[in-house]
Amino acid sequence: MLVPAKLNEFNHAEDPARRLLERLAWTYVPRETLALERGDEREVLLKGRLKAALMRLNEWMTEEQADRAIFDLEHIDATGMARNQAVHEYLTYGMPLTVDGLRGRDSRIVRFFDFEHPDGGRNEFVVTTQFRVRRGNERGGPEDDERMVIPDLVLFVNGIPLVVMEAKSPSLMDVWKSQAVRQLRRYQEAGPEWQGSGAPELFHYNLLCVAHCGAAAAYAALGASENAYFEWKWVLPRSEDEIRQHFGVEPQGQAQLIVGLLSPTTLLEILRDYVVYEPERGRLVKKLPRYQQYRAVRAALERLLAGRKPEARGGVVWHTQGSGKSLTMLWLATKLRREPRLGNPTIVVVTDRTQLDRQITGTFKRCGFPAPEQASTSRHLRRLLTTGTGRTIMTTIQKFEEALTAPEGELDVLNASKDVIVMVDEAHRTQYGILGGRLSRALPNAALIGFTGTPIERDYKRSTIGRFGALIDIYTIPQSVADGATVPIFYEARLPELAVEGPETLDRLYEAMFGDDPPSIQAQIRRRYANKETVAGAERRIAMIALDIAEHFKERVRPNGFKAQVVAPSRAAALRYAERLRDFGLSAYPIITTVPNDGPEFKAARELDREQVESAFVDPEGDPEVLVVVDMLLTGFDAPVEQVLYLDKALREHGLLQAIARVNRRFSHRRDGVETEKTHGLVVDYHGVSRDLEDTLSTFDRADVQDTMQEMDEEPAPVIEAAAVQAESHFGGRDLSDTWACVSVFAPDASTEGNFKADLFERFNADYRQFSRLMDRFLPDPRALDYTDRLARLTEIRAYARAQFLREDADADWTEIGAKVKKLVDERISAQVREMMQPVSILDQDFEQKIAALPHDEARASIMEHAIRAQIHERLADNPAFFEKLSAQLERIIQDLRNRLIDSAEACRHLALLRQEVRSEADIAAEHGLSPVSFAIYELLNERSQEVVSPSQLREEQAHYRTIDEGTKGVALKVQAVVDRHYAIVDWQSNLEVLREMRRDIKRALRPTGDYTETQLDELANRIVDMARRRSER
Repeated sequence: MLVPAKLNEFNHAEDPARRLLERLAWTYVPRETLALERGDEREVLLKGRLKAALMRLNEWMTEEQADRAIFDLEHIDATGMARNQAVHEYLTYGMPLTVDGLRGRDSRIVRFFDFEHPDGGRNEFVVTTQFRVRRGNERGGPEDDERMVIPDLVLFVNGIPLVVMEAKSPSLMDVWKSQAVRQLRRYQEAGPEWQGSGAPELFHYNLLCVAHCGAAAAYAALGASENAYFEWKWVLPRSEDEIRQHFGVEPQGQAQLIVGLLSPTTLLEILRDYVVYEPERGRLVKKLPRYQQYRAVRAALERLLAGRKPEARGGVVWHTQGSGKSLTMLWLATKLRREPRLGNPTIVVVTDRTQLDRQITGTFKRCGFPAPEQASTSRHLRRLLTTGTGRTIMTTIQKFEEALTAPEGELDVLNASKDVIVMVDEAHRTQYGILGGRLSRALPNAALIGFTGTPIERDYKRSTIGRFGALIDIYTIPQSVADGATVPIFYEARLPELAVEGPETLDRLYEAMFGDDPPSIQAQIRRRYANKETVAGAERRIAMIALDIAEHFKERVRPNGFKAQVVAPSRAAALRYAERLRDFGLSAYPIITTVPNDGPEFKAARELDREQVESAFVDPEGDPEVLVVVDMLLTGFDAPVEQVLYLDKALREHGLLQAIARVNRRFSHRRDGVETEKTHGLVVDYHGVSRDLEDTLSTFDRADVQDTMQEMDEEPAPVIEAAAVQAESHFGGRDLSDTWACVSVFAPDASTEGNFKADLFERFNADYRQFSRLMDRFLPDPRALDYTDRLARLTEIRAYARAQFLREDADADWTEIGAKVKKLVDERISAQVREMMQPVSILDQDFEQKIAALPHDEARASIMEHAIRAQIHERLADNPAFFEKLSAQLERIIQDLRNRLIDSAEACRHLALLRQEVRSEADIAAEHGLSPVSFAIYELLNERSQEVVSPSQLREEQAHYRTIDEGTKGVALKVQAVVDRHYAIVDWQSNLEVLREMRRDIKRALRPTGDYTETQLDELANRIVDMARRRSER
């Protein structure tokens, strides 16, 4: 019997997903059929189907060789992500297998898939539901055993499980994703808290995981946390109308992901061409493309194949910073290497800075791209381009000029082949001038594909398109923020009296810094600091700003465990900033360039292990907290933990846009026991660059730079007040300190579908999140502190509503708040509300006292309902017939209460009787000389009409159990004897032959009664065996 949430999950998520997959040419095979093909539930490969595919795809292969290939695939000497990587290499590149031939032993390559003709009939695509997998060292066990995993859907290609899907009810609203991902992570044992409770064997072969709820869906790679699960929003080459007509679904949410990502052709293409494994902070991370990356690569490849002239084959990919531009270039290079229609092209990756050259070369190498060659000098670049074909060359654009005019002799061109493809990183400004001309002269017939993370200036769009070709793909800032790929950036100007830019700058600065000094001292100071540049680096000014930075960081950034950069106007100023910030209690290091003739004050900066410091900064647990820079690390440096950029330098145009994008990366981590998410980035301006920013943005089309930065509200109170009022408006003026009265707003009535008013809760939850995020942004501003109590009341209501209606862990949920706000709010949650949120078991000795202590009958009825429901769910597998009847009685009581046929007080009386009934199972069995097993069998045999009794009939129903049919009792004891005989066999639960004998002997014991048809006998035997298996390990 499915509980309502599970039924909702099946009807709205799992079953529609399966049916849509069938329309996409996946074949549905029930798990019962696959169970007959598997040796036992510990096997995750469908070996019969895999063996048939191997024989089909490798015509030279014998059955013995196919068996050895499967054995080798199962027994790779690696664990965790390293094993998944090794499996992936075999699946995509083929696996070597030693075979005996006419000329002795030889090595052949085993193909697992037909990538060239994915839908040509040589690959088999199978989907199944409720696929049971037991840990490799576990045997038997009930369905809900924590050592068993049962994903809702598993997708097999040629018998290999590539996709695992977990469905949740859409009625769970904001928590559906977290619950689905949590379950997927348990299956994977993706963390110490899950060790021993999953089945990691299933994920040795995994390509991707999907969490879905019907209305929405998200996917991610093995090991990913919740914030790495993304939607898929691209379904081409199919049009939306075609999807509606052909598949009968709207192309959005779950259907959009399934059609766009899980169609057989796309899935195999992702498997072969779009998977990378990259070391990050000491661990191996698997990365998959997001939809805009896949879309851009396909569009670029189509352009290259369709164009006849160089300018028609190239173009520009503009994907906003933080959205994975380097990986997009890597995946395009991978596709170019594997596209037979391109032959064996020479690929040239060009940047305009040595740092970017090192970065992208490192990305290609870390991700396993074959043999990228970094041009160390102009002469080396010349040799690479003039000798051989099929190279992948990494270089800076500056090397092209000298490569053409090397000492060996001047050349008109370096490579005139049409089989040269150039990918230019940060394709703006530099590439349009003389250096861009050198590149075009060196490679006159090459196709140029420009990649940029910043928009193209309005005045340069025409020349950019003229040099590279038309735009290939665009992914803007608003799209990136909406998708959750990046976070919004806010701008705040602080200490305007110390700003270097602006009207009357010098006089204002002198007054702010030295106004209290004697006139003679002020005159000396004016001579010493005669211009903006010198005054910007003045020690007193830096000390004043450093103090403000330290206070701001300690109050707003450090509590959530995030980090920051300070951009100084000069190298000397950077040293002063780092020293002052350390004096004020921050861990700060200067990252600047140094030269041999620098003075002694630069000694510490010169001796600093920059690579070690930068690596520690990226690590949320590492030291330092703050990096002080001038020019370095403002482009190409990826540190998601960085939230704030303190700006004290004039930056313009692309330099300014690239710098502020340092803080737009998504990031979350555990801080003080709380999962804390970076909800926004912040640029704090001390230099006065607002005018530069306006000038910069004015050079672009407005649509291209929309939402680059949003100005922080100078007065937070009106903004927070509006959000607080909106969140509180859902409770119709009720006293927010009366938690139960407010929670009752979400309670179901006769017209409610499900066990609570999900739509109303969803609207409240969205408003609550907005309120809490504003608090996180502005705290500890005293004007925001005034709202802490109101947020605490709403947090109580939200937590209790989740505990009551969503069956969440009974505690306040902090996922939308973070560590900083938690410290202020947590202490304000009352002890009474915490007590109300704690789960209560009907087996507790003080159950009645706990219920009596609740404030009113509505609360008592709700707590009793959930406690009884939890006990029924826990025991359902032990005695299904008995507890299904009690579950039906519970639903009738709740329905009568919802329809106002009874009031809360009467519901409490009926629930108290039902609680006694739930607890009486063992007493009833013992009273009639039955064991728990034989009583469960008796209930299955004696299962009455499923007509649900009314609450008033509950005592009569109770009396039914005090009488027993002796004939049925005798049959139940005979059947138990059959079960007991098989209990003695080792591993009987997974032995298919023993299970068949058990069912046969049960039917033999039942047949003489003459009460059952053969169909009923089969059903009863299956139910009794399933019940016995589930009880066997309890």
